[in-house]
Amino acid sequence: MKVYYFEEALKFLARLNDKERARVSRTREFFEKYDFSIGPKYIKKVKPNLWELRASTIRLFLYIVGEKAVGIHIIRKKSQKLPLKDVKLAEKRSKEI
Repeated sequence: MKVYYFEEALKFLARLNDKERARVSRTREFFEKYDFSIGPKYIKKVKPNLWELRASTIRLFLYIVGEKAVGIHIIRKKSQKLPLKDVKLAEKRSKEI
């Protein structure tokens, strides 16, 4: 499943250091190759069609549309729970697709 990015997500990725960017890239490639069979260590369902791809402390929100995944929001997670404002923003952006 191919992953595409919203412009805002690309801007966030550009601000990451090389190590974090490489980790996100590897996790994304892993997901593209194995889809949802990569397991809960790397991916978790947040809402219908909205998934959280986990790359260490970086979380990429993916909106799934057919055979395509769109990276609509990305955050650096600092606590156990996902911030509600980030989930709401991801939901809002998913409606733009």
